[in-house]
Amino acid sequence: MMTQMRRKLLVIAITLATMGAGSISAFADDNVKSYDGRLDDYNKNVTLDSGGTALTYFTWAGLGLIALVVLFKDAKRSHLD
Repeated sequence: MMTQMRRKLLVIAITLATMGAGSISAFADDNVKSYDGRLDDYNKNVTLDSGGTALTYFTWAGLGLIALVVLFKDAKRSHLD
C-alpha cells in the first residue's frame, strides 16, 4: 500500500517537474523582422497573396463528418459497451 502511494507521488512529482522545466526553457523570439525565403533575391517590392478559405472549408467538412457519425450511431448502444 505504501509503495503504491510512493510510486504515485513520484510519478506526480516527475510530471510536475517536467511541465515546469518546459516553461523555463521557453525563451521569447527576439527576431523582429519576419523572414520569408520566397522573397529572397528580388530587387523590387514583392507582396504575397493573402490566405484563402480552404482551411475553413476543410474544417466544416470535418465537423460535418463528425456530426454524421454521431447521427447514425446505434440508439440501443449503452455507454458501458
